[in-house]
Amino acid sequence: MSYDTNKQNSRMVTGLFPDRASAERAYNSVSDRGYSKDDVNLMMSDSTRTTHFADTDTELGSKAAEGAGIGAGIARRLAADGWTILAHGGRRDALDETLACVADAGGCGHFFQAEMGESEAVAALCEWANAFGPLDAVVHCAAKFTYGPVSTERFADWDRSIDQVLRATLHLTAHTLPSVRAARGAYVYLCGPTSWLGWKNHAIHCALRHAQAGFAKALFEDVREDGVRVTLVHPGFVDTPSVNDTGKDRSRMIQRADISEMIATAIQLPNTSCVTELTLRPQRSPYL
Repeated sequence: MSYDTNKQNSRMVTGLFPDRASAERAYNSVSDRGYSKDDVNLMMSDSTRTTHFADTDTELGSKAAEGAGIGAGIARRLAADGWTILAHGGRRDALDETLACVADAGGCGHFFQAEMGESEAVAALCEWANAFGPLDAVVHCAAKFTYGPVSTERFADWDRSIDQVLRATLHLTAHTLPSVRAARGAYVYLCGPTSWLGWKNHAIHCALRHAQAGFAKALFEDVREDGVRVTLVHPGFVDTPSVNDTGKDRSRMIQRADISEMIATAIQLPNTSCVTELTLRPQRSPYL
């Protein structure tokens, strides 16, 4: 089952681009015409992503970075322990990849396609998930990355970021809390160092991550007596396809399996303890 706001008779337009600049122009053009990022499917090889989209300084760069696969890695790890996976997200191709990982681990799963920046879609997603019964864990790792100086020209981008990062976190949690309480389950929020640092040209992103972390910490105090655990995870330099490895050693970066292992451990501890915050940094510097 999927939640799809597109009309049944909508048409598809495809395009091939020789370089990043032309792809950026096309992406910005359809964005200016009112299409959201989830109306656009971006396909590229890992080498193209690494070479041309190593940074996420633009909307298209952020779109390219969505293939990092941290969520799929977590799903694979939990499926190996016998968990039934309820995958969610805005991109059908990413959801298919996640369920393929789950099947490869010997598990089973289902998916629900929803744009996390739309309140109605999040509500529909949660209604679907709650129908499966008590939820043992909700792992939220999808978020919009926004980059640039503070400017009145960025109001629309900021509003989208607020919807996709903060509002999605709040609504997803509120809608699923009764089911998580019933299971004495857990919430896991992937955040990052921008939840306590301030980076140049990241003012809004840092503000949203600070708010997300504050919400998670306060939530734990609200639900700890109900046996519900809340964990913030802050991964550092992670080896993903979007990382430009020029001058770096990928083997020294945090591996996606490392993050998955830590989350699996945190949510499967005895209910007498809670890992409220996890910060993962590379043991050795990846820079050569």
